[in-house]
Formats: sequence, C-alpha cells, structure tokens
Amino acid sequence: MAPGAFRFFLATVVLAFHYSSFGVGHTPVYLFFALSGYWVYSMWQNKYESTRAPYMTFVISRIWRLAPVFLLCSLSALAIATILPHIVQPKVPFAPVDALAWLSSFVLLGYNTASGTPLVPAWSLDVELQFYFVAPLIIVLLQKRPVLLVGVCLLASIASIVMFYDRAFMSYLPWFVSGILAAKYPAIRPTRPVAMGSAAHTLLVIAVFACVPALRPVLFGGAHHSPLYVAYNPILNIGLAVLALPFAFSTVTMRSGWFDRFLSDASYSLYLVHWLPLLFVSHYATHLSSLPSPRRALATVPLIVLSFAMSAAMTQFVDRPCSRMRERFVRLRRTDNEPAPVGVTY
Repeated sequence: MAPGAFRFFLATVVLAFHYSSFGVGHTPVYLFFALSGYWVYSMWQNKYESTRAPYMTFVISRIWRLAPVFLLCSLSALAIATILPHIVQPKVPFAPVDALAWLSSFVLLGYNTASGTPLVPAWSLDVELQFYFVAPLIIVLLQKRPVLLVGVCLLASIASIVMFYDRAFMSYLPWFVSGILAAKYPAIRPTRPVAMGSAAHTLLVIAVFACVPALRPVLFGGAHHSPLYVAYNPILNIGLAVLALPFAFSTVTMRSGWFDRFLSDASYSLYLVHWLPLLFVSHYATHLSSLPSPRRALATVPLIVLSFAMSAAMTQFVDRPCSRMRERFVRLRRTDNEPAPVGVTY
C-alpha cells in the first residue's frame, strides 16, 4: 500500500471508531506517531539540516503544517459548543470549556490535558507538536549514543506512564523513536513477507476478537463501556499497533503519485474534520442513538459522506495552499541551493 493511501486508511479507521462501537481508535494514532518519527528523521536529514537556523526553521515549518487545518476545525468546534447553544438549544448540554481548553483551542499545546475541549481528536496533535520540539535533539543524540538514547527514552516513557498514564507526551515517545530508528537503520525495515505477515496477523487478531463471544466486549465498546472494554481495550490497541508496525513501515518505501500525495494530505483533514458532524449530532440529534442498528447505520452514512467531502475541500482549498507557502519558506532558507526530495507531503 502506498504511504498516502495507508495514512488515509488510518484516518478512516479513526472515523469508524468515533462513528461506531468498533474500539480500534488508538491503534491508528500510535501508527501515525511511528510514521511521524520516520518522516521527521528523513526530512531533518534531507531538508531542514541544510537550512539557516535549522531548529527554528524546522519548528516554524512543523507548526505551520498543523496550524491552518487545526485552527479552522478548532474554531468550528468552539462555535458549535459555545455559540450555537445560544441560538438553538441543544438536547444534550455541552461540557463546560475550561480556561486551558480555550487557550489550547488556539495554541494547541495543552489540548491533551485540558477539560471540555470540543475537538476531541486534536489531543494527539498536542502530543505530536511536543515531539516536534524535541525531535531534532533526539536525532542529534541518536547519532552519538544510539543505545543509551533508546534506553533513556524507554525508561522515561515507563516513568511517564506510571505517573501520568496517557496525559503526558513522554508516554508516547517509544512510537516516535521506533519510526526514527526505522528511518536511520534501513536494515531493520521489514521485508515484504514480514510486512504481509504483519498485516495478516493484525487482521486475524481483530477477527478473533470480533467472532469469539467472550472477547467481543474487549473490541466493541458502544455508548456504555463494559468493565472488560475499560480494562483491556487499551492493551488490545497497543498490541494491534505493535503487530501492524512492520506493515506500516513497509509503506514508506512505496511509490507515491499525485493522488497518493493528495490522500496523504487529506488524511490530516479527515482526522480532524470528521468530528464536527458527530459533535453536532451527539448534542442536537440524539434520537439517532436510539434507532435500531440498521437504521442508525443508514442515518450515519450521510455524516460519513459529509466528512469525506469536507476533508477533500479543506485539503484542496486550505491545507495545500498553506503547505505550498510553507514549502517555499523552507526552500528559501536552504543553504545548499538544492531542491528538497519529492515525496509524500508531511
């Protein structure tokens, strides 16, 4: 599978998670983090390292990459949650947006720990942005003491999980580092048989959990999560992501045409914008949740189609124009006067 198509597939799985009881929503996010580590290392080596003030150029470029689509979706979600209720009374009240949530809705940092944030999927962008701030340091240290760095990152992640669970950036650091290692050491990238085996085993585990009655509560959550889902679904998502990592890393070496690059860009828009119709419906059309399963699924189809349409429009008219300006900014700061390698836009 080409890299853009795979990223778009992952964003679609997140959409399916939010629009159904299919509890595999964190697995794609972990894979996004790993792929982020891969592409950030590659871009730092091939593009940012040869710019004036490389760290500043890198950070500005990465913030520029996230900001336009995030701000558009974040402000839309804020409007739905805070302005629309003064015009049309919702059937289910919105959660109060605390001060940190208001601030994070504009600057992104803190979104993972704020209360009442209306654009729920943006929690992972907060983690991603924090990674950008330390990624160049990790890459430089990896060149000098790779074994020590990996050990320190693992210990820091374990300590973060124990103290903060999933509320701190360090808890997700191993996913980013795995991508950096895959980019730095091509020898550890999976062969085609290993990649295909990775995909097959991931799908097999999902099928087993879907078909075995005793395991189904771990995979399917619904509106009211069972104790089994709460206890074991996070572990299942981590296990699935580990199984799928070889296949994810195999996609980065595939050829990417113009349509695949569009899908890569659209995956980011879809990841955020699909939440907006769901946010509106969950507070203003609550009767949909009480419909029988076939009718509820049928009623969900227009929301999904709308999400894909909004994603395509946002990618074409917001994200890509902003990315072209960003790429020009980076190109003008290059010191070697050579064009950056062409590949998946990230």
